[in-house]
Amino acid sequence: MAGTYETNSTIQSFEADSKNTDDAREALKKDGVVCLRTALDTSWLSVIEDGIVDALTGASADLEVVKREGDEGRFSFSSGAWRSVKPFQRFIFDSPLADLVWPLLDSSTLTLFYDFLLIKEPHSDSALTPWHQDHSYYPLDGTKVVNSWVALDHIPLESALRFLAGSHSSSMLYRAVNFDDPNTSYRHARSDLPLPPVIEDGLILATELQPGDMLVWWSHTLHCAPGNRLPRRRAAFSVNWVGDDVTYNGQPALETYIDSSLVTGGSVISEKFPVVRQTNTPNN
Repeated sequence: MAGTYETNSTIQSFEADSKNTDDAREALKKDGVVCLRTALDTSWLSVIEDGIVDALTGASADLEVVKREGDEGRFSFSSGAWRSVKPFQRFIFDSPLADLVWPLLDSSTLTLFYDFLLIKEPHSDSALTPWHQDHSYYPLDGTKVVNSWVALDHIPLESALRFLAGSHSSSMLYRAVNFDDPNTSYRHARSDLPLPPVIEDGLILATELQPGDMLVWWSHTLHCAPGNRLPRRRAAFSVNWVGDDVTYNGQPALETYIDSSLVTGGSVISEKFPVVRQTNTPNN
């Protein structure tokens, strides 16, 4: 699982404007990731920051704060906090986010899957993320699953996410890996799946981000991230969405990704995973 954090190409980027939607959709289809510049303005970033204060002081039921040996800073993350953190809820449902993401999916519906907050404090050098696919951790079948990842800070190339261009195209599913220690098994890993490949060649994409820039990538796209060696915070707030080809498969997963009301082989839509956008259909 040893990979590389070297990059050799840049993520295709577009201003977050309706006139760029077709080009952004094609870039996402081709590379598996696209960047929308100035997607969210400072007023909406402030709403997220309000949510971070709430999340880190007890409002998030699923919060982890990790300080690895030798690091000065900590790595904090929370998952699925929108139902208890009101500013996160406001951002997800009231900001332009959903209307920016939905056209990229070519889907009749846009369903909220979960939110994810990531904060790498200054000099959290060891808080790296190994090569993996998001989809490996989900009890979902289908391809229209995306992560919309909003930068809250300036993120230079040295601490930016890396993506293997086109790695989503075969819909190949790899085994989930343990982020804390890639040499030990992830607790919900499927042993019947192959481990992610060692990345030795191919186009490794990355880009510098400013606050409000947003990355969108398919859940089958292989990606990784280095630790934060900078003397300042590196934070992002991501929202994960599913489209109309996705069904629930009931595989073991973290509580964030499961809902006991769902039926294997059925829709993912539920109170926990609500529809946020849908195509209007005429009455019969």
